[in-house]
Amino acid sequence: MKILVPLVWSVSAVFLLQACGSNSKKTPAPEPTVISEKIVEPIAVHTIQPGDIAKYVSDFNIQQKAMNFQFEGVSYDISLVDFDMNENVIYAKFDKGFIIIGFDFDKNKGIKTLRVIESNLADIGDAFAAPDRILNGTSITIESDSDDNTIYSGSVMDTTTQGIFSVRLVINESLISGGSSVIKVDGTNATVNGDLGTSTYVQIQNLINNNPEVTTLLLQKISGSVNDAINMHTGRLVRNAQITTKVEATSDINSGGVDLYAAGFKRVYTDGAKVGVHSWCCVDGKAANELPRDHSAHGAQLTFVREMLGAELGPEFYFFTLEASPFSSVHVMTKAELEKYLISL
Repeated sequence: MKILVPLVWSVSAVFLLQACGSNSKKTPAPEPTVISEKIVEPIAVHTIQPGDIAKYVSDFNIQQKAMNFQFEGVSYDISLVDFDMNENVIYAKFDKGFIIIGFDFDKNKGIKTLRVIESNLADIGDAFAAPDRILNGTSITIESDSDDNTIYSGSVMDTTTQGIFSVRLVINESLISGGSSVIKVDGTNATVNGDLGTSTYVQIQNLINNNPEVTTLLLQKISGSVNDAINMHTGRLVRNAQITTKVEATSDINSGGVDLYAAGFKRVYTDGAKVGVHSWCCVDGKAANELPRDHSAHGAQLTFVREMLGAELGPEFYFFTLEASPFSSVHVMTKAELEKYLISL
């Protein structure tokens, strides 16, 4: 999800005319005119202003607390696993398994379908293959409230016993924008997996505040970011805390995960790691690689890469990512490309 704001450049030219006097009675020839151009750094552009982050996170936390799943008379917290905009489904997790939620992303409203997969398996693919119990929604109704929550209510039927159980599910924007990241501390390392989002910002902030012994973020499996606006500020947390980012031979990081890698105070690459980049999408139906380089939509990302990689290399890397692959696919960076843009500090 990307909200766009203008990029504003501020460039001023200063013209200095220098002349000197002489004791000679002869009128001196004027000194050559010296023209110098002072280039002022581009004004920083942010989708979320730094001063607004605390409120943004506070509002997110309030939304997170509002979400819950009531099943068989018990209330459960839920969290994002994944979502498929083509299939119009959201995959969420609760203590007893997974919920498959119908949602129309184009119309931004719920679809009256709900399925519960009970399983103690951690991977949703494994749970689908060998579920303990499958329950399909019946008579599901959907309503919205003043707090922008979408509420599913009705019942689900056990496909084996035909038993019927009442359900009530409350979701909101924070389910998607939060991402699905999981961060685990292991000595001086912290592993990062999942989709990055607002939850990742909160997790990294807590990590820095509560685990000062952690000096390295080991990025393992990251498909990307569901909230680029906050992901760039997550990267700033990492850089300001002077944390090293590392990928190991089995790492597979993409898109927003590469932004997080770039934020490392030091960046460590292990041969075999996959680092994937592509263009983002879209503005008025156009992917970023189809926009002119001076388009305002590039502003926040250009601000970020300048901070992380420098005034020249940062923009060069950013436009490289746009041209390396369209949004629909991913370009895995070569060792030469990694050495040029990310490994060498």
